[in-house]
Amino acid sequence: KKATMAAAASGLTLYSYEGDFRALKVLIAAEFNGVDIATPEFKVGTDNVTPEFLAKNPLGKVPVMDTPEGSLFESSAIARYVARLRRDSDLCGRSFFESGQVDAWVDFCSHQVEVPSSLIVFPIFGYTPYKKQIDMQAWTDLTAALAAMEKHLLHHTYFVGESITLADIALVSALFYPMTMVLDAEARASFPCVTRWFTTCVGKPQFAARLGETTLCVERMLAEGASKAAAAKGGKKGGDKKAGNKKGGDKK
Repeated sequence: KKATMAAAASGLTLYSYEGDFRALKVLIAAEFNGVDIATPEFKVGTDNVTPEFLAKNPLGKVPVMDTPEGSLFESSAIARYVARLRRDSDLCGRSFFESGQVDAWVDFCSHQVEVPSSLIVFPIFGYTPYKKQIDMQAWTDLTAALAAMEKHLLHHTYFVGESITLADIALVSALFYPMTMVLDAEARASFPCVTRWFTTCVGKPQFAARLGETTLCVERMLAEGASKAAAAKGGKKGGDKKAGNKKGGDKK
């Protein structure tokens, strides 16, 4: 069946740069469904401004995926497409109601988790300049999102139903860099259920196939120019560790 589905989904090509967390949810969903997706090398700033690429997405943003029927843009739409390629995996839920719940958490992820996470980690990667007020507000917003997730996970193993769905895949992908770069043990102490859920998910082979061995943050990384005092507002105090060459985020 896996080979059949992979053959049925042939012709899928995902365009983004290495480490794009928004592309990760697409690729992890593909791992669960046994779907083959080509991921050619892609350079933002060059490949995304060609006439050919702009015909796929006029804004020139990534990720974008080619399918046998045409191109798709917006990472959540692409992830839903891949999740629906194999119904028996239940990535979109086992009922219409569960499908709605999955959509709700995927949308929650897009607005409440991906946005503040990007604002926190992008300056660390050097994609955007560090600005204290933006960082502080991002930490406030991410903390609120984590609190909402913690409350839900207090009584649930996963976000929808009793197995992993696209909701979990999207949220793990969005939290991958925060959990491994800035949310140290002191910060995670306020969210034990989120931490349990995250470590459970990343321990699955389908996640590991794309994320590798995941190690939770030990010493909080700070952006160039960010002081410990500025960073202490939203997270917890940590070392002034700087990011190396690790890539991530949704660079545009």
